[in-house]
Amino acid sequence: MHAPFTTRCRTALLRCNMPGSVRRLTNDARKSPRPRVHVLGLGSIGTFAAHSLSEIPHPPSVTLLCHRPSLLDAYRDNGNQISLETREGQQVDYKGYDLEVFRDGHWYSGAAPADTGAPETSPIENLIVAVKATQTASALERLRNRLTPQSTILFLQNGCGMIDRVNAQLFPHPTERPKYIVGVISHGVTLRKSFDIVHTGFAATSLGMVPKLDGSQETLQKNYLLGALPLSPRLNATAYSYTDVFQIQLEKLAVNAFCNPLCALNDAENGFLFTIPEMRRAILEEISTVACALPELHHVENLKERFAVDKLETTVNAIIQKTFHTTCSMVWDLRAGRETEVEFINGYWVKRGGELGVPTPINVELVEKVTRRNQS
Repeated sequence: MHAPFTTRCRTALLRCNMPGSVRRLTNDARKSPRPRVHVLGLGSIGTFAAHSLSEIPHPPSVTLLCHRPSLLDAYRDNGNQISLETREGQQVDYKGYDLEVFRDGHWYSGAAPADTGAPETSPIENLIVAVKATQTASALERLRNRLTPQSTILFLQNGCGMIDRVNAQLFPHPTERPKYIVGVISHGVTLRKSFDIVHTGFAATSLGMVPKLDGSQETLQKNYLLGALPLSPRLNATAYSYTDVFQIQLEKLAVNAFCNPLCALNDAENGFLFTIPEMRRAILEEISTVACALPELHHVENLKERFAVDKLETTVNAIIQKTFHTTCSMVWDLRAGRETEVEFINGYWVKRGGELGVPTPINVELVEKVTRRNQS
């Protein structure tokens, strides 16, 4: 669910909304020492992130990772650019992105002919991951040989628990792991077609560096993504401590745990959720109990107030009202027979509740029902 979650505005955004503006970037790393950012997952959020990188003063070189050759064709069909329509109906397009395409088990430069050229093997310094939560580990496996402890991965996705899965499957040894940033994005963005998006709701993006095992964190000054992304006015990103961004992530997860599976099971728009207040209260009571018991947050002041059921209900109701006629992503997934993200939404509350001895029968039931429906 990519509905607006908070509403914060920057006046600097206005300078980006010039109709028909096109910035031509020079993204040749051989001629420029600029940092390079790779983007994996070119749906609405990944495309929005790539577009936002172009609006940073002294923008980085950006490589779009096309997991199938047809995306390369779609980029060319879109005029070799990313197109964005603002909420005011203005068009803002950016060119100059580099592309890599995955074929025959390797990544190749999009500029190279299909039958020539060596695979790309250079290390990736900065990677934004915006694939669906269920695809995270398998998508990163294709880049495993290019990710090092010096790499930074920003997980800009719905759900929780993806990093645990990535560590278990790809980076079991802590000393070999890249640096991780958790990202929570609340903007409303829709994809009209590949590389053509509409910014339907301006909100915020929250970032936080995941601590290493020794508890240390890179500072904003030391990490390129943490320092650069807040400079994009459209992205409206703020860097927080991990504890703070984790709470923001859990708040959004609480909203999605109620909205997504119940709309999906009833094949309904978000407005349907106002008809089941008893279910809303019951599921948020489970979530509140788990959140307040998490050991990572025991030291946080006002934790019980922040995750009180009444507070969560107020947040959920505000989101539903703003997105009354929105159809969330899990509805579309079930309609299309695609795997849903329920394991990383309701399943996360089930997993953490199990670890803490907190019963979560409603979340368990929702996971089971969505999974059965998905398999039928």
